[in-house]
Amino acid sequence: MRNDNSFRQELDQALDLGDVLSQIAGYASFSGSARRIRESLPVTDRLFVRGQLDLAREARDFAQNGQSASLAGITDIRELLQMAEKGQVLTTQELLEIYLFLRAAAMLADSFDQELYSGLAELADSLVTDSRLESAIAQAVGMDGTLKSDASPALVRLNRELAQAKSALAARGREFVKKNSSALMETMTTSIAGRLCVLVKAQDKYRFGGMIHGSSQSGQAFYVEPSAFVEANSHIQSLQAEIEEEKHRICRELSRRVGAAAFTLESDFETVTEIDTALAKGRWVISVDGSIPSLQDRDLSLRLIHAAHPLLDREKAVANDYRLKTGQQVLMISGPNMGGKTVTLKTVGLCAVLAQSGFPVPAHEALLPWYEDMWFDIGDNQSISENLSTFSSHMTRISSLVNGAGKGTFALLDEVGNGTDPLEGASLAVAVLENLIQSGATVLTSTHYSQVKSWGKADPAVLVSSMEFDAQSLKPTYRYVEDVSGASYAFDIAARCGLKPEVIERARQRKELEASQVERELENLERLQETVRKKEERFGALIEDAHRLQKEADQEKAKAQKERSRLREDYAASLDAMLEEKRTEAERIIQDLKGKEKLHELVADRTRLNSLQEDEMLLEPAPSPAAKNHVFKVGDYVRLTGLNTHGEILDIRRKEATVLANGIKTRVKLSALEPMARPVITKPARTHRVDSVASRFPSELNLIGMHVEEGLQALDRYLDQAVVHHASVVRIIHGMGTGKLRAAVWKDLSRRNTIKKYEAAGPSEGGLGATIVTLR
Repeated sequence: MRNDNSFRQELDQALDLGDVLSQIAGYASFSGSARRIRESLPVTDRLFVRGQLDLAREARDFAQNGQSASLAGITDIRELLQMAEKGQVLTTQELLEIYLFLRAAAMLADSFDQELYSGLAELADSLVTDSRLESAIAQAVGMDGTLKSDASPALVRLNRELAQAKSALAARGREFVKKNSSALMETMTTSIAGRLCVLVKAQDKYRFGGMIHGSSQSGQAFYVEPSAFVEANSHIQSLQAEIEEEKHRICRELSRRVGAAAFTLESDFETVTEIDTALAKGRWVISVDGSIPSLQDRDLSLRLIHAAHPLLDREKAVANDYRLKTGQQVLMISGPNMGGKTVTLKTVGLCAVLAQSGFPVPAHEALLPWYEDMWFDIGDNQSISENLSTFSSHMTRISSLVNGAGKGTFALLDEVGNGTDPLEGASLAVAVLENLIQSGATVLTSTHYSQVKSWGKADPAVLVSSMEFDAQSLKPTYRYVEDVSGASYAFDIAARCGLKPEVIERARQRKELEASQVERELENLERLQETVRKKEERFGALIEDAHRLQKEADQEKAKAQKERSRLREDYAASLDAMLEEKRTEAERIIQDLKGKEKLHELVADRTRLNSLQEDEMLLEPAPSPAAKNHVFKVGDYVRLTGLNTHGEILDIRRKEATVLANGIKTRVKLSALEPMARPVITKPARTHRVDSVASRFPSELNLIGMHVEEGLQALDRYLDQAVVHHASVVRIIHGMGTGKLRAAVWKDLSRRNTIKKYEAAGPSEGGLGATIVTLR
């Protein structure tokens, strides 16, 4: 793989690689990793590339999981490390940059989970954090980049002495001004070159001895340092010099320690850069909705799903799928000008280059071959005056490619043979492509030549595709259409640009005269392919709509069934709970009756018992239309809808009837009754056909005495056997008890699709203590 400036310029011109890498570098935290990203090139070191892709994958997952490793604030410290190694003294601002890097490296060391991000964790574990140097710099240098006043004991002492000396001199100055105000122009002191002075009238400038530092603009006064101030001023300046020397000593000592740790710090810098580069890749691939590519060396097949060039507007860019199957080496793209052919070439080429540089790609899925060499030729042939030089340059690059191409070569060629006589150019393009196929290269190319498309259609190693063009609106759709060669639409575009219709018609006639039979057949084939493709798209859309409607209908049906089942279960549970409550109350009243002898107490309890029966009737659903119009009479056999049982009417008074059900006389409202045929009690064996094996199957199951869970298990086994033996009607004996076992049995029966219906047994079959089950 070439690795020089000319190759980089070739990549930038052909694929806009520099702009894409700058986009990725924008996600880096500091200049070191941003520079590394911008300088990246494809390489042939497979171990390196796969390691980089693994790190990018971990970084993407790290970011998607909402985690972050902040490296903001750090800078490229390599130059500072070199200065310190040479013995140069770093400034406090430069020492602060070293400290920020040390702190970031220390925080980074514990940022990654070993199980989830093994590669990043391994890099972070290799960081050799120097906590002593970090602490020493932090103790001396503030976050504003200045040396702290307490950076050393000596500096604390000197600063204290300086403050005391300045305070004493200030007091002496105030006393001097007060005592000699008549000779002064101002009743305040001033500072000249760091020394305390007073402004004295011209005639008194020698009155106080000391030194004269200058005069006022008018010459009427002079700045005088009286002899009384000289010693104190000199002491203050001496202290200030000692303070600066101490600051320099502190910086020199810290710089010496930085120089001693330079090798380790430079290694840590490389590690931090590696981690930040991976994190930038992870953040970028999420932003472009891309993926981590897979590289294979089995064959030349490639697959890019939903790929789009990252420099395009994401809201407007059209993403496409690109494939080369096993045995195919050339992806040839045709179609009209400005239809997206060059963008398609750049997108596929960019994905190949990024993948082999260890970067994610702007596609939802990417499988690419491993390439040993890459060539790119995308030129601008629009200037007539440069046709000769453009064609010569074009052929020079093609010659270098043909001479050096072999298995593992990737070539991206825009308009092979363009810029010369069309017939010669087309023939030259076919010859070049045939040679590259024989050498084992993978080629992406575009063409307008009918001869080249005709040849490609006939060669199994070539996949001829096109960029879609809307013939109605005369606008490109930028959709890639696989295995369909596209027309150039030159006449249509020319008409849209305002060319006279008679000129276009003359051009069409001349084309018909000069076109060969092969070209005409190819055009007919292209039109037929386009028609078939559009029909397939419409058919596919109809199928998709049908599947969607069927899915929605199934969901609504399932939802309705679930809701119906829930309502039924809720009603049954509520009814059982209320019946249990009334039964408990009735049993308590009966117990009270046994212990009472007074007539009025018995009458009161009987009234309460009757009221319970009336309350039970309130639980019953509204009568059916048949019950509303039916006239009941004594002797009718009826169903008690609220209790799901049946019996015979013994007496009717007003709107209530006395019904004998399950051996118990019950007073109910006529509206809670439904007429039904009197059941004929027969043995189950006589109601359905059985063979010799089925005749031995018991027609009833006794669950009395079992717990609910034990009873349901027995019921499950029994009903399975009933189905196997083709039983049609069976009886489940569960007793009345507390009603829990009966409720559980009914709930289980309601869920079985092998059950046709179930109801409480008649008076002679066990009443509420048994259930008659009819199987399908």
